[in-house]
Amino acid sequence: MFLSDHFISVSQDFSTFKNKTPAPWFKKDIHVRGDMKKAEITVCGLGFYELFLNDKRITKGFLSPYITNSDDVVFYDHYDITEWIAVGKNEFKFLLGNGMQNAVGGYMWDFDQAAFRSLPKLSFAIEITYSNENVERIEADETVTTKSSKIIFNDLRLGETYDCTFDAGEWKNAVFTSSPLGEKKLSIAKPILARDEIKPISIWKEENSYIYDFGVDTAGVCRININAEQGQKVVLTFGETLQNGRFSIRNTTFHNIADRYFQQDTYVCRDGENIWQPTFTYHGFRYVKVDGIKSEQATNDFLTFVVFNTFLDEKGSFECDDHTINKLNNMSLNSTLSNFHHIPTDCPHREKNGWTGDAALSASHTLLYFEPTDNYKQWLFEICKSQNEQGAIPGIVPTGGWGFEWGNGPAWDCVLTEIPYQIWQKRNDLSSFMECKNSILKYIKYIETRLDENGLIAIGLGDWCAPHGAPKSLLLLTDSIEVYDITHKAGILFLAVGDTENSDYCLNFAENIRKNIRKQFLDRDTCTLAKPCQTSQSMGIFYKIFNDDELDKAMQVLMHEIEKSDYHIDTGILGGRTLFHVLAENGEMDTAIKIMKNPTKPSYMQWVLNGDTALCESFEESDGISSHNHHFWGNISAFFMEQICGIKVNADKIHIEPHFPSTMNFAKAEFYSVFGKVSVKWKRVNGKIIFNLDYPNDAKGKLILKKDEEINAESGEYII
Repeated sequence: MFLSDHFISVSQDFSTFKNKTPAPWFKKDIHVRGDMKKAEITVCGLGFYELFLNDKRITKGFLSPYITNSDDVVFYDHYDITEWIAVGKNEFKFLLGNGMQNAVGGYMWDFDQAAFRSLPKLSFAIEITYSNENVERIEADETVTTKSSKIIFNDLRLGETYDCTFDAGEWKNAVFTSSPLGEKKLSIAKPILARDEIKPISIWKEENSYIYDFGVDTAGVCRININAEQGQKVVLTFGETLQNGRFSIRNTTFHNIADRYFQQDTYVCRDGENIWQPTFTYHGFRYVKVDGIKSEQATNDFLTFVVFNTFLDEKGSFECDDHTINKLNNMSLNSTLSNFHHIPTDCPHREKNGWTGDAALSASHTLLYFEPTDNYKQWLFEICKSQNEQGAIPGIVPTGGWGFEWGNGPAWDCVLTEIPYQIWQKRNDLSSFMECKNSILKYIKYIETRLDENGLIAIGLGDWCAPHGAPKSLLLLTDSIEVYDITHKAGILFLAVGDTENSDYCLNFAENIRKNIRKQFLDRDTCTLAKPCQTSQSMGIFYKIFNDDELDKAMQVLMHEIEKSDYHIDTGILGGRTLFHVLAENGEMDTAIKIMKNPTKPSYMQWVLNGDTALCESFEESDGISSHNHHFWGNISAFFMEQICGIKVNADKIHIEPHFPSTMNFAKAEFYSVFGKVSVKWKRVNGKIIFNLDYPNDAKGKLILKKDEEINAESGEYII
């Protein structure tokens, strides 16, 4: 399908905080003969578009086509419109939103200075195929007419204003504008669709405002339904938490600019019935403060929370008889979905940025429970495009240039290898690696130039969000371990595609890094890595920095650190990714559950006791500004499936190796693999464990129900 180079706009200007431009409409009429055989359209709206044909909305999803730096890549959507087009006159209408192209709310990360920034711009190509196989093509040009819509302000982060009383003026001709520099591609990403509609669980009054509580912190927009007077102004402000029982935006904004940087939608009503929801924004929230309505209008039906995210098919599930564990799993998966809008984001409110480290930490459990593969592949293409000439990767993708000086480093850059590796492991699919392999090599060669005189590295963010302040683990250690993991996985991936030369290069690099880590940090007598802490020890064990004959002592050091902390988690996100798996696989499953469920902070349990419904950004609550909807602590969901039920998916093998917590009497999990459904269910009966396995006929793997006893995995019931 043809992708047009022609882009049109309303003018060559751009909007600012002081001069906000309404979202523009574009209109094109075409005439179709009676012998039409097929009709198609490709469309790109930068930032977002809505597509209507003969007044019917046919846009594939919210916030289409994608979120991107248009200097790197430009994504188009394709539609077969044969069923909607008519013989004779047809009217195409397009409504454009700012998205990242004109992100007035993005100046915290320099999006206001991005080279690609412009007013929204539109490209489309309509192709009509007739019965004689002749093709008529109509592209965006200056015959398209445009005028302002009643959306007088829209921003991905800050919200939207719709004014029913606004005079949009007359239609006028559009103008050609500069085409974006990015590579043109058809989007393969799954669309953003509504997955739920929620009504408030309570409503109360604060001064002249009404507070709506929807009972869950997730992402989407509110739909208004109100019988109003002409010109009545309704303002919705969105927040995650209450402070001292009162509505607060403290943790969804930035304290130094809270007066102009927060989530807010405004609707100026027409007389009579009004039903409206925003088009070009979304919010992360549980609570809504409503201003501008009367007491009789503050009804349960006034607001509906339309929850939406990228449509991700469910691939797995987990359930057990421990209410807290089930609650944590639900919170984790809610955070995962709340932060997946085309790309994996860090939070659904103040940032909405594609932080690379967050996504790397979450890739494993996201692929176990959902199907994000197409969106991952498309985002990986963006990541490769964002790589600079030296080989460095920014901490956020897309970016307008921010994130190379701060916010990246190996623990974040590992996304370039980690997501292709996890797609290979969970889907037996190497295609994403094939797309990224040149960028991975370029990155490793860049890292080679950043090693210090001891062959180690410390250039980025470390064990982020550690309790009690600064990380206890050294950046030089965690960065070097991350580089070991990157290069080791790259070597395995190159070997899997038959590239032995590059595999040898990466594996040799990895082994040299490992030797250097051991030389500088390992105390061979005590099997301690650097200054002992939960992160250093668990990462050293998880990534096999320790030799097999050192594991017992290394575990003793780790257990001592856990006992010192009185069974509290004492890691940042890097150690948090490894700690629980290391404990389960080394005979300490009960310790893992004990840490997770410790009733005093820092622990996952503190979030449950606080009434949170999503995982938080930090265990520290003293500053009151941490997000209450982050997914980078969510690997516990992988832990539940992989360790408690034992489903471990390794490319063309599916191994089953459960570990049974003594505090648990029942657990089950399912995973829809490329070979078919894997189902595990176990329960305790009279001191025995009854283990039921439903295993695909075409799958191969090991079943390990007792240490050092393995058999071929097959469906059946096993007594332990």
